[in-house]
Amino acid sequence: MRLSKHLSTSLLTLLLSATLLSTQSRSQNAKTLFPVDKNGKWGFIDRTGRIVVPLQFDSANDFHEGLALVTANGKKLFIDVSGRVVITPQFDIVDDFSEGLAAVNIGQTRIPNIGVISNPGKWGYIDKTGKLVIPLKFTHAEDFSEGLAGVRDGDRGGFIDHAGKFVFDAPLDVTLGFHEGMVGVLLNGMVTYLDRTGKKIPTPADYGPKSNSFSEGLVPISIKGKWGFMDRTGKLTIEPQFEDAENFSEGLAPVKVKGEIVWCPADASGNRAGSSMMYGYVDKTGKMVIPAVFNSAEPFSEGVAAVSRCDEAFFIDKAGRTVISGGFRYASSFSGGLAHFEAITESGLLEGYVDKTGKKLWPPSR
Repeated sequence: MRLSKHLSTSLLTLLLSATLLSTQSRSQNAKTLFPVDKNGKWGFIDRTGRIVVPLQFDSANDFHEGLALVTANGKKLFIDVSGRVVITPQFDIVDDFSEGLAAVNIGQTRIPNIGVISNPGKWGYIDKTGKLVIPLKFTHAEDFSEGLAGVRDGDRGGFIDHAGKFVFDAPLDVTLGFHEGMVGVLLNGMVTYLDRTGKKIPTPADYGPKSNSFSEGLVPISIKGKWGFMDRTGKLTIEPQFEDAENFSEGLAPVKVKGEIVWCPADASGNRAGSSMMYGYVDKTGKMVIPAVFNSAEPFSEGVAAVSRCDEAFFIDKAGRTVISGGFRYASSFSGGLAHFEAITESGLLEGYVDKTGKKLWPPSR
């Protein structure tokens, strides 16, 4: 999901501070290739850790629908899974493919050192041959999801189909994309949920700019500073009672609760960090099924969830048992059988991938 290119810095900060990888994991199909870098050059490995696209690019995105956006010598390129260049788009901004189309822009500028857009330029869409199939006419354009994409054409906002025709109008700053037939539309710092006809659903909440979409029929909402869950009719199914809440995945959702202070072991200087706000997991009845003993918690993916306690990240199963650990400082959700990790070593920061057995597949063992 792409939120950043059209937001003011302040709104973007609010959104991203509340975003977990659940939104990313929904947008990624089962991954088969994974971007890696060494000495400033990027390529791709498969899930066994074997390099299948040589390290030759200056940057690399994940594959989406069989194509990956990379840069080489200052040029944006789309490659296929063999590493062959298939599109050389001639645009200032190029997004990843979604539903066979990629948003592109010419002319967007930002205020130096601030990041706020001073000129939106013009947005359109290319297909997988590189042909511009929806003209450069929008001042805002998002990825397609469930057949529709949020756009603005001057003062007119709404959703278009793959032919570039407006299906319905909706004032918007940015959207969260369609998920399960519903879309969250952000306008002036608040979220409204719409169905595929543009009909609003009642939201009994003081819901601010937090980028959660519907997942497994529910979405987290806030009422008077407490978080619960709402269904697609606007009905509260889990009463607001948590300090924070994230999306359901595989039947469970991470929630934050306030309790006794949990202290971490003392560091080398004898200092101890502690927190009374901890994460656990609830089921769809609102019952806490994995105790709130984590400093952070990601939604479940491929049967496990990335969590952290004190300065260590690790993976748990649905019984709350640690199943993968390895001195990680950070760990992402699994996708395609691998998860990204970061660790601190004697030589500095180490980034790579780990599989379900706990084996570090990248960087390769020396």
